[in-house]
Formats: sequence, C-alpha cells, structure tokens
Amino acid sequence: MDLDRDFTILAVSDNCTNLDILSSILTPYYSVKMATSTGEALNLVNGLDINLVLLDIAMESQDCHEFLAKVKSNEDTERIPVILIGDSTKPEYEELGFALGAVDYICKPFRSSIVKVRINNQRLISKQIRAIEELNLQDPVTVISNRRGFDNRIHLEWLRAIRDKTSLSLAIADIDHFKAYNDEYGHIQGDVLLRALARKFVSMLRRPADFVARWGGEEFVIMMPNTELAGALTHTEEIRKSVEEMLVPNLPTATISIGVASVFPSINSSMEELFNMADSALYKAKNSGRNKVCGFS
Repeated sequence: MDLDRDFTILAVSDNCTNLDILSSILTPYYSVKMATSTGEALNLVNGLDINLVLLDIAMESQDCHEFLAKVKSNEDTERIPVILIGDSTKPEYEELGFALGAVDYICKPFRSSIVKVRINNQRLISKQIRAIEELNLQDPVTVISNRRGFDNRIHLEWLRAIRDKTSLSLAIADIDHFKAYNDEYGHIQGDVLLRALARKFVSMLRRPADFVARWGGEEFVIMMPNTELAGALTHTEEIRKSVEEMLVPNLPTATISIGVASVFPSINSSMEELFNMADSALYKAKNSGRNKVCGFS
C-alpha cells in the first residue's frame, strides 16, 4: 500500500479500542484523525480537509445515520466517501447505510489486510475522480480554472454569501488589443502572454477564497468573496498596475482593462445580474481609453 500523508482519514467511534486498532493499521500510511461522537465528527468534516470517513455504525447513543445524512446533504461534504464499520450479524445497518450514500462496509473484528485494501481502493477512486475533474475544469493553455470550474466555484460562494449575509465582488479583466497582439506576434506568443497573465493573477490573490479563471479568449474573471466594491476596486487597480509593469521575455508590455461589480447576494438577486454589472463596467473601461479599472455604480 502506498504512503500518502496528504490523504486524511477521519475514524469515528465511541469505542476507543476500535479507534486504537484502526490508528495502528492506518497511521503508517495516511494522516488519521479520530472522533468519539458524531457531533465532534461533523465539526471536523466541516472544518478540515477530510478525504475519507470511517463510521462505526453501532455507536451507542449516537445517531450515525443522521450524521451520514447530514454529510451527504451538504454541498461542501457530500462527495467525501464514507465507509461504515459494523457487525456482520446486523445487515440492516449495512443496507440503510448504503441507501444513505455509504461506499463500503468493513466488518468487525478488523482484519488488517481487508481494512488496508478497502481504504486504498477508495483512495485510488478519489484520485481518479479528481484527475478527471481537473481535466474538465482546467483551461489547457493557462493551467488555471476554466469557465466551467469558475461557475461551480461562484455558485458555492453565492450560496455562502446569502447564508452569511456578506458581499461578493466580481472583476472581469480583458487584455487590451489582444487580436492585434496575436496578429503581430502569432498565436503561440499570444498563449505565452495568457500564461504569464494567469500566473500574475494567481500570485496576487489575497485570500484562499479569492478565485481566478480564464473566462474565454482574452478574458479572465476574478471572484472576491466578502469584499465590497471599494476594496475590490483597490485590489484590481493593484493588479492592473502590476500587469502594466510585468515583463514577458521577447514580448512588449501588455495592458488590461477591468470592470468590477459588487453585490450582497439574496434569494431575490441573480449571478447573471452580477456578471452583467461587471461586464457593463468593463465596457466603460475599454471605451474610455483602456488600461484602467471601472466599477459599476
């Protein structure tokens, strides 16, 4: 079995002996966290980057099926695989667990070889799924997120902003005169510029929640959660200046125009409205001289 310290397993049981056995089997290969209640486990799942949950379905005074239902009904955790641990003499636990979204079942008493194989199978499946998703959500030229990936990310941040009653800012950045740039220097050099800009944008993101993607052609989008218009304008102006000062070998200086908009999302507003506002601000920036940042007001 391969060593993979980046793969984090959460073992949940009120039986300390079970947790000790699982830890001794898995700790040499993976990062292992432990919880003795479903409440503690739910906090860890929501607060840490958990890759797999081992859930003792026979815990006393704990509603394990309710815990499983909560994990599978939350957009942030629904894709975490859950393997149930239980008694082979109680198949009804296994049946209900699978109905709620569990991916496998390990019987007690534990056999080390079986535990290792079933955990490793789920690890490999998770890696394959991630690889496929990255191919579908990554722009092949710039190697950052593509439009589809951005749509997925902003949808989650939109819902979070509604829940937390916070602002969400969006910037659309467009390379000035990119068609003429391609005509003059060729599409290969145009791709060099796109990659350089992508690296610049990523390097200037301030917080983990900020997100940038190639929207298509010469356009990039930058999402800034919990950021109001004034802060977004300040940040994007810093980006614009940094791009203007950026040196790309064998290529002339490039500039960008940026349109910025900010809203407090609600059930009565839409992401399409936010995009239209940012696009309108970008149109203003390009038609008032380019190489500038304009906000929608």
